[in-house]
Amino acid sequence: MSNANEFNFNDWLNRLDMQAVPDFDDKLRECEFFFALLSQEIDRSKFRWLLSAFLNSTYSFFESSALTAHFRYTNSDGEPYEDEEGVSILKRHVKVDQSKKNPSYVKTAGLTPLTMQVYEIRKKCTHHFPLSIMAMGPSLPEDFHLGNMKDEGVPVMPLCREALQLIQTVYAEING
Repeated sequence: MSNANEFNFNDWLNRLDMQAVPDFDDKLRECEFFFALLSQEIDRSKFRWLLSAFLNSTYSFFESSALTAHFRYTNSDGEPYEDEEGVSILKRHVKVDQSKKNPSYVKTAGLTPLTMQVYEIRKKCTHHFPLSIMAMGPSLPEDFHLGNMKDEGVPVMPLCREALQLIQTVYAEING
């Protein structure tokens, strides 16, 4: 008679839906997806919502990449160990902290001017209030700026373009 708590690998394998498991590059493609939509949107409200989604996907890319790097490999005993090169690549752009009390918890924060700006804008629109978006010219979405004070806004599309290029570069460096 088998124990009710006994793990049945064949049963688990038969129940596993492999199509439900995202590809390894899913977070990269999510960033690219929201950027593509953002780069075509001229409605201010929809642009703001897509910007929020892009910023969250950017944050999520770094968070999930850091977690993956910390547990990328396993030794012969099945114990995970860190991808030191991957963590090193990430640490050029974001702070990466692994909790000593809970090793499966890995947190990132902005480190470079670009990542600090992206993380700060994301924090504002996620935890505080919707972002203010100004239309500073007729060529939308290129003329959308963050802020509500003319001549003090931050052009959104160049910032997002730079963030996406960074993500693509980091992904390529980590995954060769």
